[in-house]
Amino acid sequence: MSPTLFSFIRSTASLSTLSSASTGATVAPSTLRAMSSGTRRHDPRARDPRQAPRYREDVSEAVRVLVVDDEALVRHALRAFLSDDDRVRLVGEATDGSKVIEACEATKPDVVLMDIKMPEVGGVEATRRILEWNPCCRVIALTTFTTEWRAIEVLRSGACGYLVKNSTPAQIIEAIVAAHAGDRVVSPEVQERFVRAAIEAGADRGSDAPALSDRERQIIELIAKGRSNAEIADELHYAESTVKADIRHINRLWDVENRLQIVLRATELGIITL
Repeated sequence: MSPTLFSFIRSTASLSTLSSASTGATVAPSTLRAMSSGTRRHDPRARDPRQAPRYREDVSEAVRVLVVDDEALVRHALRAFLSDDDRVRLVGEATDGSKVIEACEATKPDVVLMDIKMPEVGGVEATRRILEWNPCCRVIALTTFTTEWRAIEVLRSGACGYLVKNSTPAQIIEAIVAAHAGDRVVSPEVQERFVRAAIEAGADRGSDAPALSDRERQIIELIAKGRSNAEIADELHYAESTVKADIRHINRLWDVENRLQIVLRATELGIITL
């Protein structure tokens, strides 16, 4: 099983402490990469074609990534994760939101991984500054907070994604690639909180919603389980292009824009339950 960012940070801290105590040396990047994956590979999940990351075919060049986090161990772990996949390239790091524009101007990132809580300028304000600098830049919050109001706050500031720091390397990298391709990415834990909030609010938008085909209902159920387009296509024995077309049709029918909104709407209509 792949380590999460948290478990990797803990193991890195332990090894760093032991190494410093014995030799005064720091852990080499090659050692960190070996800890995270064993050996360098192109795709963290390439051994199973059914689990191939979404949007891979849409990326012709490595996605340029800037990491913004005040914790050195987090930056260290992300540096090791990102160096292990050639779909992404770490181009820079910043230790606080106050330094983010300077870093962006120097590195020209496609995607920014943004911590929320930092000493001087937090992630919400830093996200606003990035999008004023370049509206095309994609920002993904990477944080310890799982409450839906935190996610709503940063998503309203313009971020396209919200990940928690117990995500695995594969989940983080796939989110980066998906965000760069134009998708909105939200950790399953936070997505579940959104759905439960909708249920508790008793939202009811009527029973006269446009009819869905059986296949579209199956696709919605699998989206709610966190399946990618490729995984849905494999499970239902359809071409991935057919799955994408059905999702676009659902978006038009329900006037929604992304997977999270599909799940919320399906919950409101009673099509799926948790």
